[in-house]
Amino acid sequence: MIGYFRIVNALYWLALIVWSAALISAGVAAMNVFGTLDAMPLELQRYAAYPVDEHPRLAAGHIMEGVFFLVDVLQFIAAPITVLALIAQFVFFRVPFRRLSNILRAAALVIAAGLFAYHATMVAPEMNRELRLFWSAAEAGRIEEAAEHRRAFNACHPTADAILRLNLLLLLIAAGASAVALTPAPDRRDSFLEPPRLLES
Repeated sequence: MIGYFRIVNALYWLALIVWSAALISAGVAAMNVFGTLDAMPLELQRYAAYPVDEHPRLAAGHIMEGVFFLVDVLQFIAAPITVLALIAQFVFFRVPFRRLSNILRAAALVIAAGLFAYHATMVAPEMNRELRLFWSAAEAGRIEEAAEHRRAFNACHPTADAILRLNLLLLLIAAGASAVALTPAPDRRDSFLEPPRLLES
């Protein structure tokens, strides 16, 4: 039974780390890609009919679209594994739910999973649709149409950004609470001090 518990704990920590790392990577990549490309004089032949000063941001958008897709795939895998492993700890291995650390990590993970589900089903599809319509209009030189789709995309962006930031905070809280909840209690019989010899007689 202890062996199975260790396997479940390992899956739990691995999934939680992957989930957290994916969100951190998305933020770091966005800052670097947009910050770097915005300062470069790029000209994209594909968007020759669109104002050239917007080409660096178009290039950054194409790069980050792939990054965010991968991040969502990793979350789609890691989030259910984390939650299922958490449930297994409580149901099959009798981890005490009423401990504050367990309540805190369970609440943080359930909220984070719910926010990701909302992002994946409501926010991301609309953003991706508007982004591709923006790219298509920009490529064809339909400036007004491109601006309209860009505004629609930008309107969704604060929600997506808030979900990412809040989920990262929740996962960090869950990681800290998990470290407390899953660390074995020290055996009181173990001591670095030798017992007094008088007690041996």
